[in-house]
Amino acid sequence: MDTHFFRHIRRLARDRGGNFATLTALIAVPLAAAGGMAVDYASAIHQRTNLQEIADGAALAGGKIFDGTNLAAAQAEATRFITAYADTTPANLSYTITASGRTLSVNLTGAVPTNLMRVVNINSVNIGVNSQATAPAKPDIVTLPPTQAQGWYYKVITIRVVRPNSTAETVVGTVTYQPTTHNNSGQGTMTSVPSGPITLGQYTKLVLQMDVKNDGCPIGKSASIGNDNGVNCNSKASAGTKYDLMLRTDDPSTSNYLFVDGSELPKGVTLPIENYFGCQAAQQHAWEDGGGWDRQDFFYTISSQCSSVDGDAVRLTN
Repeated sequence: MDTHFFRHIRRLARDRGGNFATLTALIAVPLAAAGGMAVDYASAIHQRTNLQEIADGAALAGGKIFDGTNLAAAQAEATRFITAYADTTPANLSYTITASGRTLSVNLTGAVPTNLMRVVNINSVNIGVNSQATAPAKPDIVTLPPTQAQGWYYKVITIRVVRPNSTAETVVGTVTYQPTTHNNSGQGTMTSVPSGPITLGQYTKLVLQMDVKNDGCPIGKSASIGNDNGVNCNSKASAGTKYDLMLRTDDPSTSNYLFVDGSELPKGVTLPIENYFGCQAAQQHAWEDGGGWDRQDFFYTISSQCSSVDGDAVRLTN
């Protein structure tokens, strides 16, 4: 091994001035790149947060009017929201607005220019965000054809809505069961008003209510039972002036009187009845009128045309 070479290395190591300058030159670029990376990435994270807020706002703006069929209108509304914040987004921002079912998706992508990272030829940092919003379907047109009823009791089911800026309930549809005989465990007739589709209109609350009168006749009339077990309703001053039982889907103590597709709804909770109005497919409802739980007494099929009626329920899902 050449001893001259080693002597040269030892002299270089003892040369503090020249060695320090050499090392400084060697590590200057990596240090600048590391510091620049921290600064530039902090800027990119800040911009990404800003883009996420814009994407969320755009998804909510478009989702508020999206009903599953008007994608172009929802896209236009979301686009207006995005362009309103153009001064705060990267100049090369691109976006897509798509839909799946009733969910509207907004995707924003862009590149944030760097400053210090340019020393290592990194001129920008790519960022991207996504937001999704959905407006849960609300029934706006309902059909409620009765399929079967039985029992000795007179029963009335009403569809009730509460209009915006009001607390009063409006009855928009009625199905009535009038028993005509006590034979065969009680049989009778059913009448729907209206007989066809029911337009619900704008509402903030939707409730199903069943009123039951035990004697088998409507308010203001009393029943007499003939020798053939037929039910005759007669007007009398002493006739009942109120129902014996009222069941409501928003009453936790009576919500379990309603069965949907063969399953009893739980007692003690209040569930949005819109979930059981057949927005996706027709559903079979059955009510127990309180006479016994071995069988239900009032059956009908319910189906709805559903949309985001007012957009108030729109929410972010991602």
